[in-house]
Amino acid sequence: MKRTGAEALITTLEASGVKVVFGIPSIHNLPLYEVLRKRPSIRHILCRQETMAAHMADGYARAGDRLGVVITSTGPGTGYVIPAVQEAWGSNSPLLVITTNIPSNKIRKGTGALHELDHQDRLFDNMSKERVVVTSPDELAASVHKAICAVFAGRPGPVYLEIPTDLLRKPVPDRLEDVTPQTERMSGDMEKAVAFLETARQPLIIAGTDAVRARLSDDITALAETLGAPVITSVGGKGVVPEDHPFSFGNGARQGMVREMVGACDVALAVGTRLRDVDLKRRGLTLPRLIHMDWDDEWVQRNFPAEVVLTGDIASHLKALLARLTPAPALTTRQDWLRGRKAAYEAERQSIMGTQKELHYLDGIRRNLPQDGILVVDNTILGYWAEYFYPCHRPGTFIGAKGSSIIGFSLAGAMGAKLACPEKPVVALIGDGGFLYGSQELATCVRHGIAVTIIVVNDHRFGVIRHLQKTYYGEPHECDLLNPDFLGLARSFGLEGTRVTSPRTLMDALEETVGTEETRLIELRDTFPEPPFSRY
Repeated sequence: MKRTGAEALITTLEASGVKVVFGIPSIHNLPLYEVLRKRPSIRHILCRQETMAAHMADGYARAGDRLGVVITSTGPGTGYVIPAVQEAWGSNSPLLVITTNIPSNKIRKGTGALHELDHQDRLFDNMSKERVVVTSPDELAASVHKAICAVFAGRPGPVYLEIPTDLLRKPVPDRLEDVTPQTERMSGDMEKAVAFLETARQPLIIAGTDAVRARLSDDITALAETLGAPVITSVGGKGVVPEDHPFSFGNGARQGMVREMVGACDVALAVGTRLRDVDLKRRGLTLPRLIHMDWDDEWVQRNFPAEVVLTGDIASHLKALLARLTPAPALTTRQDWLRGRKAAYEAERQSIMGTQKELHYLDGIRRNLPQDGILVVDNTILGYWAEYFYPCHRPGTFIGAKGSSIIGFSLAGAMGAKLACPEKPVVALIGDGGFLYGSQELATCVRHGIAVTIIVVNDHRFGVIRHLQKTYYGEPHECDLLNPDFLGLARSFGLEGTRVTSPRTLMDALEETVGTEETRLIELRDTFPEPPFSRY
């Protein structure tokens, strides 16, 4: 007995462990929604806009360390997910975008069919690992298998899967495809890497987004302890070694003591980080002799010259490196030095707290979130301060929209994170400008009982842009915002809201809501004049 294309698609998703999908029904994906109606094993989250649906799937994938799936429709529906897919692409998020197309016998005929767009898949040419386009019923099951495998093969990332609407109704061969990704090919001079690290005066470890995706926290911590090496990260790598560990120094883009410490190291090992310009280099970081360990050579030698390159399965490379290394002869000396650096690091933070109220707000959030609680930050000024100064103690518990530095991500991203980790409290930190990109998803929170705490910083402006305009041109222009009554907006969806104006009142509000099964909006009325980049 043959199944329809829609049934084959859902069966393959079930076989790959998918429990939740995000999307909006539309005329071309109706057969898929009919199967979802009959197959409650996969929960569908009805969203209010496709960009936000994809952000939710992205947040779900990052927090849950699993496949995120968004379902959209032909033409405009597909186009709406582009900004979110660009963010997922830059953040190496395991996202599967399932979209439809017009009937297969009309594709590229130019007849003006509803939602017709020639070569729709090319919209994703520069922001997806692969574009899988189904052209016949016989290849549908294999194409779904191919798309899921591609998401996780090597460096994770979004994959585009397109199915013409008529193929969702037609029978397809009745077979279930294996969804096990292929093993990555390994290359590089491991012995040279070992020699570099064993002869180093003081080594340094840099970890990034891929180190989190590959679950390298324990092995990187063990390597740091074996070598007596400090660990710095990109924003995406925050918490890969808990930031209360004596060898963990957080975001490597910081100046001051972190920059001085990096300057004292003579060999750097970059693990699971692309070393993008936007992550570290543009903030002025320079590195000593470099060993770059990554999934492939796509980002190697782009921003920092590497003397040793190790490509392929980074988890296997790291385990092989650990097996060859023995505790450094100078380990005690290095440990003493790092303890001194950590004390200086903490003293520097305390000094900054004396002048910057932003750190007091962040401390209020940190004190109310358990170590495994998740903070999802938008590209808003207080969010930038969090990238530098929010202590992160578990990998994957600090989620930022740093793949493309988009705004409007964190509400939807936090909703997805909560669905992936219902046992953990989740807080979204977002600016007033970014919040109104997706505030309609409060309806989705209510409909599906998604309990997140939403901190909306309301200063009636695009604050970062205002700061840059004043810095470069002396005066701001077109960055002041007319906002609604945010508490009234929350009430209109049946949600409670609170207005706060200080770190103390924010802490009080968080104490009331974090850990409860309620969605609550906290409007933070304060002004943050500048991001931390120029001074810290």
